[in-house]
Amino acid sequence: MGDFNQAKYIQKFQKEKYDRCIFNVPKGYKVVIEAHWKASGYKSLNSYVNALIEADMKRVAQNNKQDLSCTKD
Repeated sequence: MGDFNQAKYIQKFQKEKYDRCIFNVPKGYKVVIEAHWKASGYKSLNSYVNALIEADMKRVAQNNKQDLSCTKD
């Protein structure tokens, strides 16, 4: 009987369910961003970035009369 490997399971799940987006910011700016998303009530940098992208896409869609949203309301 094989042993269950939690780390491999999580890695496989994330690879199947998510796309990774990596970006760079100037040195020292990460702490500024972290303080801002925490003060704004977000639970993670990921949720903050996703909310910013979603808001921008909705704004552009309203200007273009298109729905570019990929989330379910």
